[in-house]
Amino acid sequence: MRKESRDVLEAYLRSRQQQGEELNSLTPLMISHHASYKGDRLSYHGIYFAVEKIGEFAGIEDLHPHQFRHTYATELLLLGVDPSHARKLTGHQSEKAFRRYTLRSEQEAAIAAYYRAIGEVEAE
Repeated sequence: MRKESRDVLEAYLRSRQQQGEELNSLTPLMISHHASYKGDRLSYHGIYFAVEKIGEFAGIEDLHPHQFRHTYATELLLLGVDPSHARKLTGHQSEKAFRRYTLRSEQEAAIAAYYRAIGEVEAE
């Protein structure tokens, strides 16, 4: 996790403690604020709904949690992280499932290498 993300997460946890919540290693990171489930671990559907709403507010259509995993995997590979380490970090069990990300990152790396070779900056 990048430092900026760690700092935000630490601030979030501090705010929960300041509100009187006792945190330990078993405390859920993401909790529900729904009246029926207040304080319970946020479910997959709760996370999906929250991400979808964030996407709506940000003007991003059809945003869903799996896109974060996909982006993370691709970014790791583009940064040059060994594919076996990237697969471990993203929690992929299957090499076949993870291969989708390596194909995309290899293509993007090849395009970037081409532009570097001809002395041009890749168009965004």
